[in-house]
Amino acid sequence: MKVIDHSEFRDEEGVINLENRIRGTLQHGMKWYSWMQSQEFTTQRLEKSLGKEHTLLLNVIIPGTTTIVQMILLSPQGVRVLEPSPIKGVFRAKGEEWLKFDSRGRRFKRSNPNLQTRTLNNAQLVHRYLQEQGYPLPEVEAVLMLTNPRTHVDSARPRVRIVQADAIDYFAANLQEFQPIMDQEDINILTDSLVNPKLPEPEPTPEPEAEPEVARTEFVEEKETFTSEPEPMALPAQAVHRLSTLPISRRQWILLAVMLFFELVIIIIFAMIIIRNTIYA
Repeated sequence: MKVIDHSEFRDEEGVINLENRIRGTLQHGMKWYSWMQSQEFTTQRLEKSLGKEHTLLLNVIIPGTTTIVQMILLSPQGVRVLEPSPIKGVFRAKGEEWLKFDSRGRRFKRSNPNLQTRTLNNAQLVHRYLQEQGYPLPEVEAVLMLTNPRTHVDSARPRVRIVQADAIDYFAANLQEFQPIMDQEDINILTDSLVNPKLPEPEPTPEPEAEPEVARTEFVEEKETFTSEPEPMALPAQAVHRLSTLPISRRQWILLAVMLFFELVIIIIFAMIIIRNTIYA
């Protein structure tokens, strides 16, 4: 299987180092890294069963939007949007609802975010974009992949296909039994459309019409009359950029403080070990 990853936080070997992990957490929240691990787990399982005729796109920003779709699987059997999730617990997918079992109340309650809705919205977004590009696909299937083996889902006519951790291999094997609807050229064209979208060229700016000589002269005289007033000075572009990047949310300050605390603890422990070894040497 061919894998194309567009994440800015993975290096060429697909590894997220400590610096990028901190950057990703600050940008996307505390749960971001566990979602990336879930994505990696799903990719490894699919690679065992799917051959080179399949292409998996990771972390794709749909052109014209700010939505990042975690996984798009392009196969001879069609296009599928996969949403891997590391959530843990007992859930129920009933119609459009996404419920979680509350052990204290001994009943199911609505769970946020609604993973069914998010997966379905991403699939519809990809389908709409490809149709606008002139590719009349019959559908883009929405698949919710649960990667925690301790997670169980009770399904009752769910809106999306739900695959639990122990069934990912079966999903890949079952996929290849479907009737092919695309060849390799089609897959390459769709991949290029998603990875290297062709943005519309800007319309040429119309040239201003020439003004009469009299009007131009009056404009010059009027401008000279008011030259004594100071004009507002604009900030340099670099200063504006620095100002726009200064605000940090309260959650980011808390995360930085916690990381600094653990670093200080580690330094103190090493210092105590060194002093102890020096005294008893």
